[in-house]
Amino acid sequence: MPSPSESLDIAELAIYLPLLSLTLFVVFRHGIHRQSGWIYLAIFCLIRIIGAALGIAAEKKPSKVSDLEWSAILGSVGISPLLLASLGLLKRITDETTKRVPTEGRIFGRLGVHQFATSYRSRFLQLLQIPAAIALIICIVGGSDLTDSSISEQSTGKSLIKAGLIIFLIIYICLFLLIAKSASQINGLPSGEKRVLSALIVALPLLGVRILFSLLAYFSTISTFSPINGNVLVRAFMAIFEEILIVIVYILAGILVPKFGNAKMDDTNFEIQHLETRASTPARHAPQQGSRVVV
Repeated sequence: MPSPSESLDIAELAIYLPLLSLTLFVVFRHGIHRQSGWIYLAIFCLIRIIGAALGIAAEKKPSKVSDLEWSAILGSVGISPLLLASLGLLKRITDETTKRVPTEGRIFGRLGVHQFATSYRSRFLQLLQIPAAIALIICIVGGSDLTDSSISEQSTGKSLIKAGLIIFLIIYICLFLLIAKSASQINGLPSGEKRVLSALIVALPLLGVRILFSLLAYFSTISTFSPINGNVLVRAFMAIFEEILIVIVYILAGILVPKFGNAKMDDTNFEIQHLETRASTPARHAPQQGSRVVV
């Protein structure tokens, strides 16, 4: 009879194997070098598969400490790939918004004020990936120290993981604000990007619950949230369940959104729609014959 922890690992393995296949399909559909968001999602699925497999192996052979250590380490690095995936998808939206600006909305062939702001937002999203990667490394080192037999090393590992979680929380707050800003401009987005933004809005509270669980696990003294011997059901409903839902939501967005091969056609339709809207709007001041029109 498998233990509750082993049953959870078996369930993760059974779920993430097909999810990895679907994620890889989405990655290759949109292009490996174009869509970092779904690439990070594939990495996350792979991490969860390896972590679950090592967890099962550790249950079968408790004497093999390395499996247990690596299972614990991989279990502690789930937030970073999900944050990186979210940042990548939001960057896609901002990049597409900038690219689809009609020619007449540009100043001397360059982007206008609003588009400059969108461009800076895209760069900021790219820069946010750096602290997310740094926090990932910190959590890996901390997870390694946490499984050490030395009490001092365990204390150091816990402190490192706390530092990594604080960085994750700051990135999450930035992500929340940037998604809120994009949501306020949703009417100006193409239909495909609206689907991606909707996926981000759905995933945002789930990611918040996942981060909250880790914060409670390392900052509180409640044994229920303990990362080592905490309640398995609490971990399942506050961490694993949220992670699976986020992956499914992002995969659905990747399947439904148009691939980059149709970008030119989408841009043409967007331009035509914009020009038709302007043509249907009556001019307030029609120039008289012989008068000069300043362009």
